Amino acid sequence: MTKHDAMMEYFEPKVTELIGDTMKFNFSPNSSDKITFITNYSDKVRRNYVRVGAEKEYGFTILISKLYSQDDDDLNLEAMNFAQAFMDWLESQGEANIFPDFGEKCQVKKMEVLQNMPNLADVDMENGTARYMIQCRVVYFERK
Repeated sequence: MTKHDAMMEYFEPKVTELIGDTMKFNFSPNSSDKITFITNYSDKVRRNYVRVGAEKEYGFTILISKLYSQDDDDLNLEAMNFAQAFMDWLESQGEANIFPDFGEKCQVKKMEVLQNMPNLADVDMENGTARYMIQCRVVYFERK
């Protein structure tokens, strides 16, 4: 199992619970109520220990697509609050040391969200959707 597989396996139960659909991988459809996992980098070495292994990072972005409103209603606020709740869940997982399983050679040290609120990354007026972005990383030690 690759680290990509491990990350998808980690998020799948929560995504299914929230939207009743599977998480997309490196593909963000132009429709609402979708959650996408975007890879940023993997196995980025933070510190190398010559004889034993290295401390590494796995960077990723969560994109949440929700309906967008151009009217004076609460739809956009609800979408932002949904994205914030997902981000809060991610932070609570990290604080509770509930991490993805990267295999026997890896020990996950932490999973962290790299911002204090989701970014409004894109508004697609034609399809009436907005995408909210949450940037994160997993820090782990990988033995040789």
